[in-house]
Amino acid sequence: MEMRLRRRRKQGGIAVLALAVAIALNGQALPAEASTAAAPAGQQADGQGFVTTAEQAIKSVKALGFVDTDGSKLRAIAVEYDRPIAAKAVSKDAFAVEDYGMTLSEKDLTQGSAPGAVEKVYVNDAPAVSAAGGTSSGRYVIIEVNTDYQAGRFPRSYAITMAAGVKQCKAIHTADGFILPSEQAVTNYTQKTYIGYDPQTGKDRAPEYYHYANEGAYTIAGLEGYQLYTIEDGTAFHATHCFDEANGQYWDLDLPYALYVPADYDPQKSYGLVLHIHDAGSMSSDPRLTLTESQAAANYASEAFQSLAKANGLAGVIVLCPAIAEFYPMDAAHPDYELRMARDNWTLSCAEPAIWQLMDKITKEYHIDPDRIYGSGQSMGGMTVMAMAAQRDNYFAALLPMSCKWGNNFNKDFPFNGARYYSMPADGTIVWQNDSDGRPVDYRNWFYLVSDDNILYLNTAQENTEYRVLYEDLAGVKVPRRSLVLDDKTTAAKRSAAIRRLVAEPNETGIYQAVLTGNVSHMSAWFYGHGTPACYDWLLKQTRKTEMARPKLPLDRPFALAEQQKKTADHIYSVDRKDSSKVVYYPTGRRGAGTRGYNSGVTALGSTASLPPGWQPSFAAKTEGKGSTDAVH
Repeated sequence: MEMRLRRRRKQGGIAVLALAVAIALNGQALPAEASTAAAPAGQQADGQGFVTTAEQAIKSVKALGFVDTDGSKLRAIAVEYDRPIAAKAVSKDAFAVEDYGMTLSEKDLTQGSAPGAVEKVYVNDAPAVSAAGGTSSGRYVIIEVNTDYQAGRFPRSYAITMAAGVKQCKAIHTADGFILPSEQAVTNYTQKTYIGYDPQTGKDRAPEYYHYANEGAYTIAGLEGYQLYTIEDGTAFHATHCFDEANGQYWDLDLPYALYVPADYDPQKSYGLVLHIHDAGSMSSDPRLTLTESQAAANYASEAFQSLAKANGLAGVIVLCPAIAEFYPMDAAHPDYELRMARDNWTLSCAEPAIWQLMDKITKEYHIDPDRIYGSGQSMGGMTVMAMAAQRDNYFAALLPMSCKWGNNFNKDFPFNGARYYSMPADGTIVWQNDSDGRPVDYRNWFYLVSDDNILYLNTAQENTEYRVLYEDLAGVKVPRRSLVLDDKTTAAKRSAAIRRLVAEPNETGIYQAVLTGNVSHMSAWFYGHGTPACYDWLLKQTRKTEMARPKLPLDRPFALAEQQKKTADHIYSVDRKDSSKVVYYPTGRRGAGTRGYNSGVTALGSTASLPPGWQPSFAAKTEGKGSTDAVH
């Protein structure tokens, strides 16, 4: 169609052109003073200037994004023209757009509607959103789109959310003449194929096809302060002699990461440190992915969070976000070495001690207050920071884990699912041999070691709550817990009010649990969590000193079963989907016993093998590779 229109111009001259423009102007004819003045190549002159097509006049399409609760999101599209456009020449109906939001269906949303729909159109003299509604004239047409929605999950990449296309639907009259409507959308993306890895099967997933915004064709606000350290540019952290619990071997690897240091950093002042670890769904060697998959990183680097830190006695907070790839080319014999951390049998890959080495590097380079180091993570990341909490007793001032299983008392010395696993050695450097009081301790008694920690745990109703059952049965301690019902009427203010009520409750430990229910899934739980300011307010009020002053629960003793198994709803671990009469319960511990030797329930990805909570090696030997739905007595 575009080539045919050009041929007609050559053949028909100004008469055909006048007809084309008249049609584009909805029947309005060209001004009477139209003439046949000389025109540049590809354009035709009239009395008002030159007539061209939108495809020729549009120089670029740029996506303007930000990080919302559900990750990176398109806020506006900046369409750059080759000439100034008057504000009165554009309107909402003059453009049609395509963007990632428009690919979402109602079932993909947990809040809001009409994702990505055009909201405002105006011109500006810069490729930026304008709170004032733009300028009277400018080379950029800014198309703002609806962002008042929340998706239930983050896509494969931030580049997918920044893909956009624009089609000019009406002719635009400028001082230089007319710009005819587009026949095709002008885009900023390239279609690419994504092939993911399925840990359940150990095989590649079916190919998926997405539009990826081209490099340089988008910006994402809120991440400007982060420095990226990547494998590609040789600045990734080189970790050495890192133990892997899957095979008992030591490995060297390069660990990419993103680091935020406040612009006004002063080495004479004390700063907090936040370690934030992403989930397994966003494993990548690209640090930008962990910065954009949720609002966590952008929030921690925000002026609001940094101001809150200053109000709590710090000069600011440094933020460290490591990027864990699904696979890493260790050597010729291991070109696709799996780095997934906190696997479903609680084993840790060599990426976890690599993070410890990186943490030690950062705490030496910057003036970090050792009483104000915080751990944050979602799903795999939450499991990892909690595993790390037991490896160095009271190292973290507080933890903010979201939507993750909780438990790490797994006997890794016993073969499971056809493989042997290995417990990370307590070398006194990466993993401490003594607790914070200097007494010898076994970090594998995880429930005991974290029992004095400051932890605000946000999870969905289906998540593992083993710790709470053990603490109540063995020590008579109840962990304060509240349910947050989430729906379209839920606001950040209401969620914050609920969190403040929760953390104000009397508590024998430093642990609080918020259970998210309603229109929420495993992934969207951390969207809501990081969209609740009171969580950060609680976090920055915690110090390591409060943990060290608080006694641990008396659980550094061998585990022993009670004479009778409790079969309450709180004790249900799982129910057989095919036979609801087959129930697995968390074992009821004898009051006064401890968690030493207790084994958390585990499953194996890609296998039917499973071990229920409290399993013993003799039980595991009988059920090896078969799975189990027997009740625990």
